[in-house]
Amino acid sequence: MGPPGAGKTTTLVRLAVNYGLASRRPVLLLSVDTYRVGAAEQLRSFAAILGVGFQVLETVAALAQTIEENRGKDLIFIDTPGLAIGALSESAGLAHFLSTKSDVDTQLVLSSSMKSADLTRVADSFEIFRPQRLLFTRLDETGSFGPILNEAVRTGKPLSFFTTGQRITEDLEAASRSRLVELILAGHRGRA
Repeated sequence: MGPPGAGKTTTLVRLAVNYGLASRRPVLLLSVDTYRVGAAEQLRSFAAILGVGFQVLETVAALAQTIEENRGKDLIFIDTPGLAIGALSESAGLAHFLSTKSDVDTQLVLSSSMKSADLTRVADSFEIFRPQRLLFTRLDETGSFGPILNEAVRTGKPLSFFTTGQRITEDLEAASRSRLVELILAGHRGRA
């Protein structure tokens, strides 16, 4: 989950390709993004290209039922709507569901090009979802990586992944301390 435009849908597809299909693990893509026009269609197109299952779910109850019915899948990816800070209260049911499911790894997707104060405000606002990890996108769009470290330290949440460009299969990397230090000290533009 995360704010609008953070790169949630594309990152979800990258994870499905790199950790599902590449390992020949059964994957299911779910979308609860019924807010943005065409959001589900974008993910449906990716699912068709990848040859994986896809469903659009309009309620939290439908999401819970679908997860239960698909327990046999190795990986189920859930695409959530981009939520502006002012609209988070409209997703209280989804927040409660995700924050209470111990078997759902909720990750807050944030753009690395956001200002530090904005990262803090967004991360604090999305705490109602109780994300376990932070995932930073668009490392190729900034030369300032200190805010990533600051937010990880401030929230006490581990970093999971970085996205570093437009290519779906190549521009995803597991976050690591050494990579973050390299980015901060070298001012590298985000390419591995």
